Amino acid sequence: MKSKILIHLIALVVLTGCKTWDASMLTPKNDPITPKLLTLERRMEDMANTSVVTSNYELKLFTKEVENNLIDPYGDKYGYIALKRNIIDAKMGMGQYILSSMLLTIPNIFGMPFMNIRYKVEVEIRILDRDNKLVSKYTAIGESSVKVAYYYGYSMKNAMRKAYPDALLDAFNKIRPQIKSDAQRVNEKLITAGKL
Repeated sequence: MKSKILIHLIALVVLTGCKTWDASMLTPKNDPITPKLLTLERRMEDMANTSVVTSNYELKLFTKEVENNLIDPYGDKYGYIALKRNIIDAKMGMGQYILSSMLLTIPNIFGMPFMNIRYKVEVEIRILDRDNKLVSKYTAIGESSVKVAYYYGYSMKNAMRKAYPDALLDAFNKIRPQIKSDAQRVNEKLITAGKL
């Protein structure tokens, strides 16, 4: 009898685990454009000249995206590359959470998620010359959906931390081809304007 209880307890502990998530796993897709843009200074800004609050995630992702995929990070700077982001929608899926609570999480044991955290973020990347004149701008909407669930999902804390950066990465993946098709023209305009 005691061995059956022990087996059930061990099975319960093993089956109720969630995926782990670590901020060090945050990295944009390695997909450098050709030709790369000339060296540019990074900016995180609201284009209305107000102060901007940014998270370490945003700064890390933007820096890696710019330095690994978009520009030649070594050399004289010819202008600026600025990031603007706007959260369009953020949903927590509380209906599933309430249902799970009312049913004592029994459906969750069989695979129903507790909630689905969704983000929709508009990302705009602007390229400016040394005189802060707009050379080009690219916009995309990034979306993410992260499940809070036993076995295959994340804990609520990790899902909330993961959803927003995933939406940013999705937007970066959509903007990169736009910049690639326009890189030659942008580089010519930056060279014409001169170095910083």
